[in-house]
Amino acid sequence: MKTWTAASHVFPYSFNEVVAAFWDRYPNSFAKHVLSEDVLECQVSGDEIRTKKLIVKKGASFLKSAPSWMSRLINIQVIPTIEESIFNRVSGTLTTYTRNVSCRELFHMEEKCFYKSINERHPMDRMARTELTRHLYVNVTYGRINSLVERVLVMTFNKSVKRTVQGLTERLEERYGSPIINVPFKSRLAGLCKLYPRSMLTVSPTFTDSLVRKIRLIKA
Repeated sequence: MKTWTAASHVFPYSFNEVVAAFWDRYPNSFAKHVLSEDVLECQVSGDEIRTKKLIVKKGASFLKSAPSWMSRLINIQVIPTIEESIFNRVSGTLTTYTRNVSCRELFHMEEKCFYKSINERHPMDRMARTELTRHLYVNVTYGRINSLVERVLVMTFNKSVKRTVQGLTERLEERYGSPIINVPFKSRLAGLCKLYPRSMLTVSPTFTDSLVRKIRLIKA
């Protein structure tokens, strides 16, 4: 078995916005290989919503970039997958598990994604952000070259992650518009200091105070 962890990604949207877009992310321009999406189960228990979906993908795009000698994999036409998600309203988290339910005699891949709200460190910048972390588990039954095939699958899957994020971002922008990227207050002041000679800021405290007041007015 081989495991892989992707670099975390931050969406400049609130957690609730990301969750709403996640549940309705298909179709999008970056997921044309997805043939169908059906909800199998949906349960509400206390502060949790659990869903199970059957998502059928055409030819698993990430497998298409595998080497030709892996013919048994690249010739796969359709891959049904099960996606289970757990939304917790109190903790403000969404955890998803996706696994293939066909071709398991060749390989087993399970992806775990974890979405959570994160707070900006500076109190004057309250823009909502949501962090996504992703883990992949791969187990291959391919004879003596299992470890090699696992590495190939991880590399090809890695290339597909970018399109997955782009697809969710597209749906977020369609629903909520392009985000307004707020520059932290401290960074703004540092940027303005670069525009003016240091002597002006050192000699004239009044000038510095006026800059601070103007920035606060802009923020308000």
